[in-house]
Parts: sequence; C-alpha cells; structure tokens
Amino acid sequence: MIAHYHAQTWNAAELARAFGVSASTVRRYLDLLTDALVLRQLPPWHENLSKRQVKAPKVYVADPGLLHTLLGIETREDLERHPKIGASWEGFDARRA
Repeated sequence: MIAHYHAQTWNAAELARAFGVSASTVRRYLDLLTDALVLRQLPPWHENLSKRQVKAPKVYVADPGLLHTLLGIETREDLERHPKIGASWEGFDARRA
C-alpha cells in the first residue's frame, strides 16, 4: 500500500483504518521506514498564513527500483502505461532535494 502513497500527501488515518490500527502506530511505522532509508519524507512548506495549510509530509519510496517492483512494473513499457509514471518521476527528482 505504501507504494500507492508515493509522491502524495501522507494520510495516516486512511492507512490506519485500512489496517485496523491507530494512526499513531502508522506514524511510528512511517518514521521507522524513514530511519531505515526505505522511505523519504518531504516536509510541507508554509508561506501564506491566510490560506489553508497542508501540514502532512509527502512520502516517497527512496529507491525507484523498489517502487517499481512494489507496483509490479517490470519493463519500460509497463512504466509508460502505468498511472503512477508521473509520481515515479517526481520521486526521482525529490531524491536530489
């Protein structure tokens, strides 16, 4: 499931409901996977205080090969047809940040 959250805003409550655990447990697992360098968190950037703020980080699978394996992508053609192709490129670019 974590591969489907790649390059999206983290929603611990949604994953917690899916697994039947608390949101704090899901957050601990996110931090554990981040510490193990499996995932990368991109913290939100706040500038305009008068508009709605997003306080959740974006989550990226650190290794594109692992991401593609989790998504079942084996060839370049599979990647070109996959709906997560844009997120895959965004994650590749986020590695440099």
